[in-house]
Amino acid sequence: MLNNKVSKAVRLAIAFGAASTAAFSANTFAAEETEAKEEKVERIQVTGSRIKRYSEVAPTPVTVFSGADLSDAGITNVGDLLDSTPSADIGTSLTTSQGIFGAGIRTTNLRSLGTGRTLVLVNGKRFVSSSVTNSAVDLNMIPTAVIKRVEITHGGASAVYGSDAMAGVVNIILEDSYDGFSIDALTSRPQQDKGEEDVFSLTFGSENEDNSFIFNATYSKIGQLDGRDRDFIRDTIVTMRNPENTGEEDGIPQFVLAPQKFQGLPQVLGAYDRKGMVTLGGQSYTFGPNGELNPANTGIGPRPAPNAQNRYYGEEADGYKFLDHSYIAVPLERLNTFTAINKDINDDHSVSFEMAYGKTSSVSDSSPVFLAKPIRVDNPFWGQEARDFFNEQGANPDDVTWITKLGVGGGKRQFYNDQAYFSGTLSVKGVIMDEYDYEVYYNYGRNTEDAHWGGELLEAHLDNALDATLLDGSIVCADRNDAGEVVGAIAGCAPLNLFGENAPSEEALNYVNTDGTQHSVKSQKVLGATLSGAVFELPAGAISFALSGEYREERGERTPGAAMQNNLLFNNFVRAWDGEFDVTELGLEVSIPLLADTFLAEELTLDIAYRAMDYSTVGRNSAYKVGFAWQPIDDIRVRATRSKSVRAPELDDLYNTGTQSFSSYNDPCDAVEIEAEEDQFKAAIRANCAADGIPVADEWRPSQAWREVTPQSVNGGNPNLQEETSEDTLFGIIYTPTDNLGLIVDYWNYKIEDALTFVGPQTVVNNCYRSSNFATNEYCQLFDRRANLDIIEVKAASANLAYIEMKGVDIEANYKLDTSFGEFKFRAIANYLTENERIDDVNDDQYTFNPTVGEERYPRWKATLNIGYTLDDLYVGLFTKYRHSTVRDRAWTIENNNYNNIRSHTEFDLNARYNISEQLTVRAGINNLFDVTPPRVPGVYDSDDGYYDLYGRTFTAGVNFKF
Repeated sequence: MLNNKVSKAVRLAIAFGAASTAAFSANTFAAEETEAKEEKVERIQVTGSRIKRYSEVAPTPVTVFSGADLSDAGITNVGDLLDSTPSADIGTSLTTSQGIFGAGIRTTNLRSLGTGRTLVLVNGKRFVSSSVTNSAVDLNMIPTAVIKRVEITHGGASAVYGSDAMAGVVNIILEDSYDGFSIDALTSRPQQDKGEEDVFSLTFGSENEDNSFIFNATYSKIGQLDGRDRDFIRDTIVTMRNPENTGEEDGIPQFVLAPQKFQGLPQVLGAYDRKGMVTLGGQSYTFGPNGELNPANTGIGPRPAPNAQNRYYGEEADGYKFLDHSYIAVPLERLNTFTAINKDINDDHSVSFEMAYGKTSSVSDSSPVFLAKPIRVDNPFWGQEARDFFNEQGANPDDVTWITKLGVGGGKRQFYNDQAYFSGTLSVKGVIMDEYDYEVYYNYGRNTEDAHWGGELLEAHLDNALDATLLDGSIVCADRNDAGEVVGAIAGCAPLNLFGENAPSEEALNYVNTDGTQHSVKSQKVLGATLSGAVFELPAGAISFALSGEYREERGERTPGAAMQNNLLFNNFVRAWDGEFDVTELGLEVSIPLLADTFLAEELTLDIAYRAMDYSTVGRNSAYKVGFAWQPIDDIRVRATRSKSVRAPELDDLYNTGTQSFSSYNDPCDAVEIEAEEDQFKAAIRANCAADGIPVADEWRPSQAWREVTPQSVNGGNPNLQEETSEDTLFGIIYTPTDNLGLIVDYWNYKIEDALTFVGPQTVVNNCYRSSNFATNEYCQLFDRRANLDIIEVKAASANLAYIEMKGVDIEANYKLDTSFGEFKFRAIANYLTENERIDDVNDDQYTFNPTVGEERYPRWKATLNIGYTLDDLYVGLFTKYRHSTVRDRAWTIENNNYNNIRSHTEFDLNARYNISEQLTVRAGINNLFDVTPPRVPGVYDSDDGYYDLYGRTFTAGVNFKF
């Protein structure tokens, strides 16, 4: 019976196991003869289960990529591999993680369900996450050079691994030994300038009968990519209001697409300029070196469209030039080290230690500060022309006019982000009683993030410095009494002159400018144990089990600089927080062979898994999985699973004390809003507003000042959050008519309840005043009112209110063709998304499903096709990525926009490898072989979600030398 199962495993391995790769390598199908292979097949632990079994006959779909595949494809970051998988979406990348915090972080997102719902393991164990805001692992921290294989399983796996494994698991297996010394180098150069990458890796180790070790150090550097560096970004398009639109239902689009350039000239935002700008008498002026007024250069003037005010065209036009600050991909420098030491205690027991350390550095650029401030007309820095204008207008000395400026004494802002991580694992494993495999391990991981950036402004200092006055013949910062009269000069303040690009003094710049900083730490401690083996024999085979237990502690803290915490900066304030949780888990898996070698049941196996979890935050919960694998005949295998998974809230979800935000929302007690409200809520709103002391009967309205500004809110955590729960189903068929041909079709379905969703300020105030329990309603506790009854600082946070349902089909086909002139391998993987719907608030009686299948983020089809050719020491691979056509918004009609369709997108990568000798291998490749540019869609470049290649045709070359 054992040989029969091994034979089936080998057959499936030939058809799928090694074929589950991003690119085919020469060693992918090493075995040609089943009999020879049968002697070497052994049970191994496969991602998705802790029971050791033959990987190709596991009931849960597992896709495997080998380290050789990454090397052959020129992949230097495992995130690039995962991005190309049709079942995965972009997490964060160099083109999407730009900003103050977390710049350059690389994560993955299985099933597009969010990075926090994908669990990333390293050697089957949890790895410390890269940010205090979520549990996602920064894939930059994984040394690609020592990746042995990458295993991806889809579907809920909480019954095996606990929280976060809702969409699936990515398990990155690293080499644990090496004998010899090797050097690997890779360089890539885009055909157009910028975005280059260089990688250098060194690996050495030793192996003998009882001991082994491996050490690797990898250094890589990726260059920055700016908007001006790519022709398709320089000539992008924008959305504009259609001047020909006459109203609703006229068949004429409200918005139209147009080239960002007008008459061949780039667009400029004319309201802001480094020299400073002011509008006097309807004329815009910039300031000369001595404060003189110069009529603003508007280039060829604004394009004739309602939303094109202050949009000029021409390189010489005054204002903010979009291309000067169009940043596409952040530069990244990283160093990774990995060490593994293994020692056999005796024939049955061994001890191992693994340590990983690394650091990354990235720089994310941003535009200078957009400054708009009122300046008194008696400010002594005004030039004579301005003073004459004010006198002609009969202005009073305390009158003000607004000045705008791009930056204060500096150029673009740069955000520096440095991360360092450490992970160490001590493990003892072996066999007891000659039957049961065990492992006991302890892991500690720590990640620190330090962000700092210049170009920040101290708001109070800025206001002081702008209120300049002439006192005793000197220009000073005015110290005024309550009546606005100057009573002296503010000590330590240097007056600021904004009238000209280089007008501010060094003293004034030092007074108003400062740096922003933030320090964050995420740490993790894990103590775990597993025991697995066979219990007893049934007629169809042995019952196998795996018992696992784990205790885990996680802690996070965020410490912004004092100026940011205390709301002293021109930027939004961020409050410090820290938090922690611990969880104890106990899991059991059982695999029961029901039938074997009978009519229409060559194999029928039942798999059951259950995991109990006890969190210090959300309390007790559990997860389960039930599955079966049925092989009616030799060529067909059927598998199905039903599972419940859970996801506990992140530390940031629970403990974040707040980040300042500004969101437009209406006061439900405003008489205008009550009149426009739905009839079913009007009575409750009037009653609740009256109970809150608002004179509803007097047609009350918020103050004019409140209505004219964007109100402040604070986005923070919610300590009352509970776990998310997912029910997912998988049903699949594997067809292998020959050893060289295989086909897999899997249907999958996720239903996520109590999903976290952000509850914004408008929802908070609406839910408060619409409620039937106003006095005790939780939403009413999230804001206050001033003495004049204006709303103060709404507290916005996440809540367990959303529902998500997603369905689709995964298809995979593999074929191998042996010829007299070499071997060909073909592999196609496709994902067909049939449904993706979301309800943001299930408690809202008016809720509707929000279907998004077919929109830009959720194409119906994503696919890859791999063709590999091997002849002796030569390997050539062609990798094709396809993304189906989509729409920008499913609800749009011709009334909304004249361009809703986004074309399909296909890219080709060509790679080759040649083994010159046993010691020397060379590689070369061309990524984006045909230099295909992204679709022309507004915002796809500067707000790209990472779906398209922005580097263009790129040439790669690499060499590996072994001693």
